[in-house]
Amino acid sequence: MNGIKSLFHFLINTNIFVAFCVSSLTLSSELLFHSSKYQISLFVFFATILTYNFQRIVRIKKGIKHERKEWTLNNLPLVYILIVMGTLGSLYHFFQFNTNTQILIFISGIISILYPLGLRKIPFCKIFIITLTWTISSMLLLISEYNIAINPNIIFHLSSRFLFVFAITIPFDIRDIKYDNIKLKTIPIIFGILKSKIISFISLFLVIIISIFQFWNNKLSIEFLIAIILSCAVSSIFISKSDEKKSGFFFSFWIESLSILLYLFLAISISIF
Repeated sequence: MNGIKSLFHFLINTNIFVAFCVSSLTLSSELLFHSSKYQISLFVFFATILTYNFQRIVRIKKGIKHERKEWTLNNLPLVYILIVMGTLGSLYHFFQFNTNTQILIFISGIISILYPLGLRKIPFCKIFIITLTWTISSMLLLISEYNIAINPNIIFHLSSRFLFVFAITIPFDIRDIKYDNIKLKTIPIIFGILKSKIISFISLFLVIIISIFQFWNNKLSIEFLIAIILSCAVSSIFISKSDEKKSGFFFSFWIESLSILLYLFLAISISIF
């Protein structure tokens, strides 16, 4: 048991786990759009390892408080190896994409670089920057690369993804209350923890409403509708248990795992139905 827990802590500390989570969201998009090429999902995995480790190094060198600061400082060679690995893996796939996808990646990359350098300090912007980059990475890149036409249904998919990521990101702002400067104006700082959870629940409820509308218009299968509803329901349970007293593992593993859960529910629904 201790060995398994140590493995999970390693995956979390190295940001490999969060890379799996973002990639799982991208795989969810692959299922929703009936694609199975996986180049975007692989790129997102390596790009996430690169950007998250880069951001942590920058924040620590700037003296910004971070719950995994001590681990990072004690394992700097490994962190730099991961950055190099993420860079090489990202570049390998990047040059295989079409120009529009490369432009989107470039824009998302600039945002990711600027995020720890000061972009995150802009009042009200922190959660929206994270949600936007995750939405681009997990769905919009795929839409661009596979030349999927932008129509009302695709906009609904993008809106649903944005709302889902927004909902499951709010708990991390709840966790960061003890680290974030009050000037950041995060949702928990402005509204408090209870109202922040309510905002998350409303966002997930809107995801369900959008999905029902898509199903009603024959744009979403019944199995995917059920999977999305179940995912939102389970996410609501974990979000309801979020508070600043919970351990870092609760957020970094259980809340982060909600992205993987969405993919698993969608994949399982295919096999069952």
